[in-house]
Amino acid sequence: MKFIDSTRFGRSSTLVVRTEIMFFYFLLITIFLCYHTSSELITRLPGQPKNVPFKQHSGYIVTDSQQGRALFYYFVEANSVNPLSRPLTLWLNGGPGCSSLGFGAFMEHGPFQPDKNGFLINNKFSWNLESNMLYVESPIGVGFSNTSSNYVMWNDTTTAADNVKFIVNWLEEFPEFKDSDLYLAGESYAGHYIPQLAALLLEYNKQPNIKPINLKAIALGNPLLDLDISINAADYLWSHGAISDATLKLLKTVCNDSRFVREHVHGIRTQGCKDVFNIVGDEIGVDIDRNDLLLPQCLSLPSLSSARSVNSEQFKPNGMLAAIHASLDRSGNTGDPCLADRIFSYINKPQVQEALHASTTHLTSSWDFCSGPLVYQQDNLDMNLIPLVSNLIRDGIPVMLYRLVVGLSRLVQ
Repeated sequence: MKFIDSTRFGRSSTLVVRTEIMFFYFLLITIFLCYHTSSELITRLPGQPKNVPFKQHSGYIVTDSQQGRALFYYFVEANSVNPLSRPLTLWLNGGPGCSSLGFGAFMEHGPFQPDKNGFLINNKFSWNLESNMLYVESPIGVGFSNTSSNYVMWNDTTTAADNVKFIVNWLEEFPEFKDSDLYLAGESYAGHYIPQLAALLLEYNKQPNIKPINLKAIALGNPLLDLDISINAADYLWSHGAISDATLKLLKTVCNDSRFVREHVHGIRTQGCKDVFNIVGDEIGVDIDRNDLLLPQCLSLPSLSSARSVNSEQFKPNGMLAAIHASLDRSGNTGDPCLADRIFSYINKPQVQEALHASTTHLTSSWDFCSGPLVYQQDNLDMNLIPLVSNLIRDGIPVMLYRLVVGLSRLVQ
């Protein structure tokens, strides 16, 4: 700002100086508001059931004010008379780059799921029946989480450091949970996120003059821990009739999932692997949900991920196929093939984003499950996390591994 000689220019110059000073302070306040942590009570999600007995919160926790970096979270208190008597569980989905809000909260174990009419219904398998649940969209570039700098070349190290800052700053916003037992949980690529976050929290607790964070245990579902043991799906595909005997042999002798992914992340493309996985793709086809081989395709509404989105009516099942779908629906033994589409539509409603206190980010595109602007270092996928998990166990942190039995091991969610 240029200084002005007030003795020369008189009262008008004083007015100019005051105006510039006021503008300067206005700019500072604007920047502060843009990158200041915001944690707000959700009064009511659009379409949620009546008389919900637990509180919900959402907002942004700043992890780097200079870079304008903030992680979005959705916090659901335990469905209990005394939520503080229950533990706190932080949930991360994988990808890298997939949303904990979309997958973890609204698809898997959050309190609500959108029904066919656009309303929210209670999820009888919600984890908040036992724990306070904190869903974090991490790293930046996932879901509503954002930065004013860039989303390029993120990796496991920067993600873990950002997640520690998130937890520390979140507990400052919710100090009543500082004494709560903390559990870290996640699935798929969270097999990388969670152990590295746990290790950093143990290091954080060694610092002087801080209140230690009560990390009790971690849980990993379908985790990617090592490419050689975590993702090979040949026997599973063959045992479910998705590939032939000949293709199974090719996967055993020429190129398996581990080699295929390792080549991909290191920028290698051998013709042998290309040929084998072209055959695998042709045999599985486009009508199989690789996340759940037993799940029917969504045919009752436009799919967000296929050409059916133009007009799904012509693809509705008829005859025996329709009877099979109806039988599966009645049995209740299968998942909901259209749930992902309904979640996408629900979270992208302006009134929902406003209720979630997420509309302040002014996203340049629609919220999505996994297709944000994040650019992750692919070679991190080839890290072996088993030694780190072993160290956590030796340090007294229990580790639970669990596995789904109807879908392929995968690097998403």
